[in-house]
Amino acid sequence: MADSISRRRFLTIAGVTASAGALGIPAGLVGSGPRLAFAAEPQIEVYAFLCGILKTQTQYLLKDTRVGTPMNIPVPFLLIKHGKDWVAFDTGNNAMCAKDPVKYWGKKVTDAYMPVMKDYEEFHVQTKKLGVEPKAIKCAIVSHGHLDHAGSIDNFKGTKVPLYFQKKELEVIKKAVASGKKTAYIPDDFKVMDKLNIKAVDGVFDVFGDGTLVVFPTPGHTPGHQSMLVKGRDGKMLVIAADAMYTMENMVDAIPPGLYWNMPQAMEALYMFKIMKMMNAEVMPSHDPGYWKKQKLAPKTFGS
Repeated sequence: MADSISRRRFLTIAGVTASAGALGIPAGLVGSGPRLAFAAEPQIEVYAFLCGILKTQTQYLLKDTRVGTPMNIPVPFLLIKHGKDWVAFDTGNNAMCAKDPVKYWGKKVTDAYMPVMKDYEEFHVQTKKLGVEPKAIKCAIVSHGHLDHAGSIDNFKGTKVPLYFQKKELEVIKKAVASGKKTAYIPDDFKVMDKLNIKAVDGVFDVFGDGTLVVFPTPGHTPGHQSMLVKGRDGKMLVIAADAMYTMENMVDAIPPGLYWNMPQAMEALYMFKIMKMMNAEVMPSHDPGYWKKQKLAPKTFGS
């Protein structure tokens, strides 16, 4: 059963009282998504994993900033435990990045973003640290279809696990695959789409219907990018920004991302995160080396 929530409900959950327009959430936005069974007052635990690094340059994350300066950026994905259920957020790089990244991604892509990854850093191998197999995961939230976020969706091949994308992102992915070109969207990442339980959502949705895991659109980086708010029963909030915020510097200094689909919308997302941080939420950037160097990784609990 789909659980639609209004933007007013989302802002209430997030503890934000500013207008939706000021937060970059379009007026009238209503989303639909899964409503899964849950126990009363579930315990929420977040576990972070790093799927290698990408060797790149600073200007690709921070527009026109320190141009030409090398930057090795981490590639995270998450597992969130909600009571007895597991939810994945993103999947990291494809396993081929540990074998032959130039062949798999193409020279043009790897000239800008060269993955450095070991076999044991693949999604399904790392989740075993917590005794979790992909087929046992309740659902997966995929922030967007780029190579370092949706690269291992094939780990869910043949399972019934729903993988949730924004409807607009699926439309972009379909066109990218049809083109056959290797860009930030790698066609081979989606070659098993017909063997996956892909679900399209449109707007804000509450995964369990209890306000603990709320996914919300943050377009700008891509047309259908989405982020997630995680709220523990102690009231603490974690905003998983994904590529709507590469680094803390993007948000703090209002520096646009180096790669974007729509600049104004990308900046609106950064302003929204800044307001949420002012409301005592922790905002998790996707690729900030300094941030991730300080964080505890699975099997330790994130933030513990």
